[in-house]
Amino acid sequence: MPNDNPRGGDRPSLDLRTTLTRQRILEGARQVFLLNGFRGASIDQIAAEAAVSKGSLHHHFGRKEDLFKSLIAEEAARIAQALPSLDPCEPDPCSALRQMGGAAIETLNHPTTAATLRLIIGALGIFPRLGEEFLRASLGPTMEQIATYLERQAASGTIGIDNGRVAAEEFARQCLTQVIERLLVPGQASLTDAECTALAGDILRNCGVRWRQDPSGQDSAKLLPRGERQAR
Repeated sequence: MPNDNPRGGDRPSLDLRTTLTRQRILEGARQVFLLNGFRGASIDQIAAEAAVSKGSLHHHFGRKEDLFKSLIAEEAARIAQALPSLDPCEPDPCSALRQMGGAAIETLNHPTTAATLRLIIGALGIFPRLGEEFLRASLGPTMEQIATYLERQAASGTIGIDNGRVAAEEFARQCLTQVIERLLVPGQASLTDAECTALAGDILRNCGVRWRQDPSGQDSAKLLPRGERQAR
């Protein structure tokens, strides 16, 4: 009896073709959505831009709504993978969070990410939860790391903080807000690595982080208990 299943050796090439086709469709969709917005974009335009048939596009992504959400999800996954891990053994919260915040702002400020954020802002009237979903998918793993780090530091007595998860979420939201504000005022120069780190320091201060001089004369930081923060 003839075997209709593909030979084992054909599977890698088939998977590669599928991956390349999906990426081509996503890139074509990105260009069309950026040019025409979600409402103005059509499947015909996207298929033409990606140089694929409408049948292939529907096979890989279904409806236009599904394709749009897949594009946003793909970008969120890219950001989550691009961000460094937070060293749980870093004894200085200032150093650890400045580095993480600087990396988050730099990644979010990337032109590709900026384009995705424009798409999200433009589609919020249709997908009101899209911004929150993007935040959770892109910065969610980072928020979890920061929350765990803060709670561990609080348990050891290094910092005083009411709720590590609330503080981590506020930190991530403020990083994203800084980038979105720059999108609303186009033409600004790109942030340097040093500027990203400095901006992260400003966000830390807004979250209640204060620098202190340690015996070596180097800057260090502690999250002060709420009462002490208010006293300052």
